[in-house]
Amino acid sequence: MRNITQTPVIREIYPTWSPDGKWVAYLSDRTGEYELYLRPQDGSGEEERITYDGDCYRFNPIWSPDSKKLLFSDKKLRLFYMDTSQKKPVLVDQSDISEIHDYVWSPDNLWIAYSKNNPAYFASIYLYSLNQKKVYQITQGMTDDYSPVFDPEGKYLYFISARTFNPIFSDFEHNYVYRNSRDIYLVTLQADSLSPFAPESDEEKGKEEGKEKKEEEKGKDKEGKSEKKEDGKDNKEDKIKEIKIDLEIAQRVVGLPIEAGNYNDLNATKGKLFYLNMPAIPGEGASDELLMYDLDKRKEHTVMSGINNYDISFSGDKIIYKSGNTYGIIDAKEGSNKSGDGKLNTSGMEMKVDPPGEWKQMFDEAWRLERDFFYDPNMQGVDWKEMKVRYGQLLPYVAHRWDLTYLIGEMIGELDCSHTYVGGGKMPKIETVDVGLLGADFEPDTKGGYYRFHKIYKGENWKEDRRAPLTGPGIKVREGDYLIAVNGEGIRYPVNLYRYFEKTVNQQVKLKVNDKPSSDGAWEVTVKPTNSEYMLRYLDWVETNRQQVEEATDGRVGYIHVPNTSLWGLNEFSSGFYAQARKEALIVDVRYNGGGMIPDMFVEHLQRKILSLWSRREGELSRTPAVAMHGPMVCIINEYAGSGGDALPYYFREEGLGPLIGNRTWGGLVGISRGIPLMDGGYVTVPEFAFINLKGQWDVENHGVDPDIQIDNRPDLVVKGQDPQLEKAIEVIMQKLKEEPKLPGRPPYPIKK
Repeated sequence: MRNITQTPVIREIYPTWSPDGKWVAYLSDRTGEYELYLRPQDGSGEEERITYDGDCYRFNPIWSPDSKKLLFSDKKLRLFYMDTSQKKPVLVDQSDISEIHDYVWSPDNLWIAYSKNNPAYFASIYLYSLNQKKVYQITQGMTDDYSPVFDPEGKYLYFISARTFNPIFSDFEHNYVYRNSRDIYLVTLQADSLSPFAPESDEEKGKEEGKEKKEEEKGKDKEGKSEKKEDGKDNKEDKIKEIKIDLEIAQRVVGLPIEAGNYNDLNATKGKLFYLNMPAIPGEGASDELLMYDLDKRKEHTVMSGINNYDISFSGDKIIYKSGNTYGIIDAKEGSNKSGDGKLNTSGMEMKVDPPGEWKQMFDEAWRLERDFFYDPNMQGVDWKEMKVRYGQLLPYVAHRWDLTYLIGEMIGELDCSHTYVGGGKMPKIETVDVGLLGADFEPDTKGGYYRFHKIYKGENWKEDRRAPLTGPGIKVREGDYLIAVNGEGIRYPVNLYRYFEKTVNQQVKLKVNDKPSSDGAWEVTVKPTNSEYMLRYLDWVETNRQQVEEATDGRVGYIHVPNTSLWGLNEFSSGFYAQARKEALIVDVRYNGGGMIPDMFVEHLQRKILSLWSRREGELSRTPAVAMHGPMVCIINEYAGSGGDALPYYFREEGLGPLIGNRTWGGLVGISRGIPLMDGGYVTVPEFAFINLKGQWDVENHGVDPDIQIDNRPDLVVKGQDPQLEKAIEVIMQKLKEEPKLPGRPPYPIKK
């Protein structure tokens, strides 16, 4: 291990090794802005600064094969290349849509391939000629094409494209999605070149013919030139000829003969392609696969499973991979590699840390990130330079990482904008003790001197994260029973009963239980405490609300709570919607919604209209669409619903789905979409995209969504078990049921003579 910069108070990012092995290029904020620097890879000599115009965040540099030029992009949607000797960036292209992140060099150093989004966010492949100083779009925008990479021999350009449409139909409704739509394609760069998948002759060659040809080609390159110069040295440089590219490529695109997948991170070596296949459905046990396609053998191989990322050496014979916290180097060939093969010993990766210097760097970087990524270049009218001075003067008094977090939080709070968070970083490790929980509320029996099970939460025992320890099959514990002992130790009030459950999470624990405050006649049950009761209590609250709606409306009205607009909320919404779509009306509860994704997919389900009915001889009428609400709806909101929890009720009302009942929502619709870690692994979020209504106005942010019917859940009523907001929703929905028309029934059968 070698630390070649020795700069604990300066941040260097995106290091990249030159193909000739002499230099490491990287971005450094030594000057207060990220600039490109070079340093000899052995750590000798001084670093050399090669850019002087840094004015925003820059992304990773890429070396040209001759180790003379660098290619990089930036936050202003620009792509540059520069000759390291001339130190003057040349603008290649600038997008009007989004950042440019896919960019590579051709083997002859004279072309740049990259992808750029169009307004539909379909990327197209572009080529830039350094000789002609001209951009050519070579795929036409009707497909999503990205990750271009040149064949090292200059014959092909490879890329990934989503061109395969194999619909996957839902198990719950007549609807579909497209997954595993990506294939790998190539285009021959010369119009007269054959595809590597052109038909091969199966004619048998004579032994002598094959032997003569082999001897003739021995020691020569593909063009028939000797691989050695007259002095016996390698003729490698002579082999890098200027590549001829015929730019009309539409009919020369050829797909690899592999199954469509979810491919990314394409790399090419001589005669081989490497790429990641990411699971279409992420989850426990799912992992990325590193695959290799051999063009000569026309066969795909698995190189390694269970990795997060990889890169390939310029020579093409070695792969470095990351799997969890493991880094390793393996041969770039097929094989049954596994995580840990070729593992690098990173124990020597140490550096001295200067905390006050780091704190200043992270303060400055947090300030720059907001400057460069905040949705409003005018920073909502805040003098952002002044904020750096105002809060920066407190840096000498920062004595702990928490102080820095507080200081950065106060500074970005000046933006008066939602989603401005700061946290993480190197904090002292606090040892904690897990305490097992039984999913129950206890009450003391002061007279008998024991604890009684006051309420037992039911959960959903078929899901591990919702397992209720006391409700499994054969566990004899009922509300009103007494807890007598835990693992043989008697428990008496007023001792803290949770002390007996330390370090018992998911461990077998023996309880003695009785239906009276006495050890006589007690029975024993074995349970496995859980580490959290959050989901059990949440499910109980939702089910209590649903039962209240069910009873108050005689089963006519459904109830769905949407806890957030991320995966959890999507699943809760979907399970509730599919199960209750045939109800006559629906209450959608968005209170305490924690946000997540933009919730248009939620609203799309709610706004569906019944297009027709269908009659069979027996049974009820069916519908198209099969899963859709016909009757009235209302939405309950409160001040604890924000972000996606602001957007969902906003869309609900805009689509005319029904009234909003409760309190005004949080008011946070300038969203975040990425995380760039700070030097010590901490983070600061940057609100990058802001909500505009269809009148062309900024909306919702810093205000929220107002209810149509204002109802507050007064604490004195809530503690008595009441829910005024839900009660009002039931009242309103029942009135609407009286007013709005129902679906027609089956008409008289036709009589045709």
